[in-house]
Amino acid sequence: MLSYELASARLEGDRRGSSPLTVLYDQRCPLCRRLRAWIGTQATLVPIDFIPAASEQARTRYPYLDHNRTTTVLTVVAANGAIYEAERAWLVCAWALPTWQPIAERLGSRTRLVLVKAVARTADRHRQRTLNRIYGPGCDTCRISTPTT
Repeated sequence: MLSYELASARLEGDRRGSSPLTVLYDQRCPLCRRLRAWIGTQATLVPIDFIPAASEQARTRYPYLDHNRTTTVLTVVAANGAIYEAERAWLVCAWALPTWQPIAERLGSRTRLVLVKAVARTADRHRQRTLNRIYGPGCDTCRISTPTT
């Protein structure tokens, strides 16, 4: 069973051809940079653009977003303006990869979304620990905090 968001994304993609996704990733984070590079080598169902979170480019393109938050949780913006954060953003990224799409669709059900949420939170905590090691705890320039959702 597909979540509402994944079902809507599938319908939008079928109607509009290729609807690009924009992934706001934390360019300071080694894990984010590796995942960006890996996704860049994969075949995708829709074009994926990567923009550094909280960058001038991101602030100009998406002035309505909380840009400090985009550095703490993965954020994906669809061509239709839909915004996906945290576990839903991870699922949308997986859905855009043909080999991962069936897995993303299975994990998108309401009961399995709890598992994805736990994994996404674990990844966010790992990112936070890594960035704290690099920049130090409580760094004013990184504004790292544990996600609230």
